[in-house]
Amino acid sequence: MDQYEVVRADAHDPLPRILHEGAVARGEIDTIAALKRRRVLIGLLVLAALAVTFLISRLMTPLYEAETGIMFNPRELSWVGATTQAGALPPSEEMVRKNEVAIVRSRVLAQSIVDSLNLDQLPEFNPSLRPPSPLRKAAQEGLGVLDHALDPVRAVLPPGMVPKLPSLASPDLPPDRLRDEIITRFLKRVEIGGGDASRMIGIRFLSEDPQRAASIANSIADRFIAQKRDQDVEAAETLAGNLKGEIDDLNREIRDSERRLEEQRIALGLDSDSNIKALADRMAELNRQLIGLTAERLRAESQFAEAGTARASQPGSALDSAAQVLNSPLIQRLQEALAFAGARVGQLSLRYSDSHPAMIAARSELRDLRARLAEETNKIQNGRRNAVAIAKANEDGLRQQVEQLKAQMTRANQSEVELRVMERNVEAKRTLLPQLETRRNNAIAQIDYLRLHGPETQVISRAVVPNAPSSPPTLAMMATAFVVAAGAGVILAVLLERADGSVQSLSQIRRVTPVRIIGTLPVIRGRRWRRRPPAERVLERDDPLFLDHLRAIAVRAGLAGPTPAKVVLFTSSVSDEGKSSAATSLARMLALSGRRTVLVDADLRAPTVHRVLGLSRGPGLAEYVVEGRDLDAVVQPDTVSGADVITAGQSREAASDILQSPRMRELIDDLTRYYDTVVIDTPPVLAVVDTHILARLADRTLMMVRWRSTPVSTFMAALQQLSDDRVPVDGIVLSQVDGRRYKLYGYTDSDLFSPGFRKYHSRFAPSP
Repeated sequence: MDQYEVVRADAHDPLPRILHEGAVARGEIDTIAALKRRRVLIGLLVLAALAVTFLISRLMTPLYEAETGIMFNPRELSWVGATTQAGALPPSEEMVRKNEVAIVRSRVLAQSIVDSLNLDQLPEFNPSLRPPSPLRKAAQEGLGVLDHALDPVRAVLPPGMVPKLPSLASPDLPPDRLRDEIITRFLKRVEIGGGDASRMIGIRFLSEDPQRAASIANSIADRFIAQKRDQDVEAAETLAGNLKGEIDDLNREIRDSERRLEEQRIALGLDSDSNIKALADRMAELNRQLIGLTAERLRAESQFAEAGTARASQPGSALDSAAQVLNSPLIQRLQEALAFAGARVGQLSLRYSDSHPAMIAARSELRDLRARLAEETNKIQNGRRNAVAIAKANEDGLRQQVEQLKAQMTRANQSEVELRVMERNVEAKRTLLPQLETRRNNAIAQIDYLRLHGPETQVISRAVVPNAPSSPPTLAMMATAFVVAAGAGVILAVLLERADGSVQSLSQIRRVTPVRIIGTLPVIRGRRWRRRPPAERVLERDDPLFLDHLRAIAVRAGLAGPTPAKVVLFTSSVSDEGKSSAATSLARMLALSGRRTVLVDADLRAPTVHRVLGLSRGPGLAEYVVEGRDLDAVVQPDTVSGADVITAGQSREAASDILQSPRMRELIDDLTRYYDTVVIDTPPVLAVVDTHILARLADRTLMMVRWRSTPVSTFMAALQQLSDDRVPVDGIVLSQVDGRRYKLYGYTDSDLFSPGFRKYHSRFAPSP
């Protein structure tokens, strides 16, 4: 579709306006309404699907289903757990069930069933024995005939030009491939049922013969139980033999380990725990002595460090501090004498000068006391330093003895640890031995139980001969076909509705253009062989709905009232939209109502008015314009309605030249003086430019749009051409509307054809 501009309609501008392409919707799609409209299509699809499905089900080979139920007891899990490897967890019931299902579906079991029942001699399983289907046989014969017919062609053409046609016969398979194919077909007929949490397994088999289905299902169960018993017995015997070998090996290892343990004890001299205990007591004693020496050393170091710190921190009173720190009686006496001498010097200094002999003697005595105190202090400090060194030497010697004893104990402990490890290994092997013997006894007991009673799996229900085939499921297939066909029909119906690009409703026309809509024309109902043109139905008045809609168009087009429009022109986008029928019907209705009406067929290229009214084509409009005929010579009366008609006539001149001649304008002027209404039928807009010429001579230009036939793009293209040539369009008429279907579509204006309005449409309603 072309792109259209958005142009607002102006009350003073009668030109047709069109909106943007985005505003051109495809109508209002209601799913329910679409299904109602396409119900016939949906019904045909459903019926066709059901018929095809039923035919396919009849062509399929019927299969009978038989089921055998088996169950395994929980006690079987205890047997299995007793024979598992040491430390391994027993399998769950779900795992046991899966294992059994795998055995049932194994090719080994299938091969044994096929061999025991001679199923390879049946065409059901052996493809080489199965005859070809009728369709395949017919196709093979047809290819043979065609290949034989090509022999003369091969004789003429070079060799190899026309190859031999391929054969549809089944190729002969090698024995191994044939056997695999038989087993594969057998396994395809085997089905396993039962829930994941259930101990019951249902073995179902499908066969073309009901007795064979039951027999094979029971054979599978019996062979499965027998095979499971043989496998369990074989596994238990293998396990018992392995356990016996493990027990013998373990006894031999225990004897060797005990011998090596005794030899190691003798080599290390650790026949008892007395040696290690004596070493421990000696270590405890040395640790106590070491603690005492360490405390003594720390005390000597503390005294020595305290005296040195005091002398370093108080140099001026070093002797006093040393005396206080060293705490010696001699030092204390010297300190007292020193204090007395210092006091005496202080007293003498008050009476004598420094050069006095008494002062000199007192000061000399004070210096001697200080020197002696310093000498005694140094002696004591040196003695303490020596004591620290001695204590440290004693401590180092004892610590070395402790380390030596500790190394000796470490070696003894390591040897003891190695011996303990060896003892634990021997003890572990002794503990494992009865466990292995218990497992071996369980395996032997299991062998005896399986040989006496068989496996715990048992048949709880044997298969019986089915009465009716289970495949093909005709009802299920037809139900599925119904659902699929109905769904496909619904989807197809909605897609068809959405793909329909035709004009569908008045509301859609209002969305795409602001040009005024003046009405609708319903379709003329009746049987096809009895259907008459709308112009004849106007005369008989047996379709009041059509007449009422036609009257509404006349009123809205301005053909009634104190100053009615004189000239009304009917056109359309393309042909077959009902413009000629609408123009003829309107002219007859106005004439029957007493108005002087003339109908002009201006469609000079494909005229239809003379055929509808049963008149001659000429002389008409062409003769009037080209040959200069008089008006009376070209006007033909419609005797049944009283309207006058000017047919198209015939001429070799171009239609556009005829219509745009001054003579044409004079004709319209004369007709407006003689008649109350002039109705003009013109060609389609998109076909020729005749409508563009005649629309300028008309008071009202009406465009016909056929419901659900004219594409929206075509209708918009016609409006675009008229808009480009500035040709006014005064109204749009939606023609050939099926009121019942229009109501089903569920449009916003569908009430226009509501059944409740029928009482207003009476065939005895008076004409305007």
